[in-house]
Amino acid sequence: MRGKIVPNVKKVALRKVIDQILASMSQEDRQRQSKVIVDKILSHPKYKEAKRIALFLSLPSEVNTEPILRDILSRGDAAFVPQYCKGKMRMLRVLPGDLEAMPETSWGIKQHAKDVVREDALDNGGLDLVIAPGAAFTAAGWRLGHGGGYYDRYLAELKRRHAEEPGAFVDPYILAVGFKQQLFEEVPVDGQDVKVDEVVTAE
Repeated sequence: MRGKIVPNVKKVALRKVIDQILASMSQEDRQRQSKVIVDKILSHPKYKEAKRIALFLSLPSEVNTEPILRDILSRGDAAFVPQYCKGKMRMLRVLPGDLEAMPETSWGIKQHAKDVVREDALDNGGLDLVIAPGAAFTAAGWRLGHGGGYYDRYLAELKRRHAEEPGAFVDPYILAVGFKQQLFEEVPVDGQDVKVDEVVTAE
């Protein structure tokens, strides 16, 4: 029987600091930085060449990702967003009109309803690009998540699938996005944490 997972106290402490920092940001600052970050993503070579892109649907305290989603759909490429259910995260495809119909979870995150059937990214070769959220980041690509471990497990699964089936399963490029206030010289890291390829901020 597995023992109880003990939270990393350094991670817990830093998340509390980040929560306070984000709460103190003005709406104007969030909007300004979000626009700069979105513009950087839309002009990024990895984004331009990607055909299957996963991204998170942002909360008001996060970088606004809705313009990115709408751009993916407008160019006819495949966008995938998280669905959280029973401790697991799947990436399900978004079709035009889906965003407006999505219910919100208890966390206030929009996602597909449980009875909606959409393509699962893992069923068809994976993803070219993953745009990931986080609480804090380093310029070198280390990411502190929000504590659920969803993205670390999912990214590890993508890498495992690619290692086992390199010809059939894509090795995705992973871009994390955050406000400049979320960038630190160091963040606490555990063995299960997955490094991202690049962190995009407004700086």
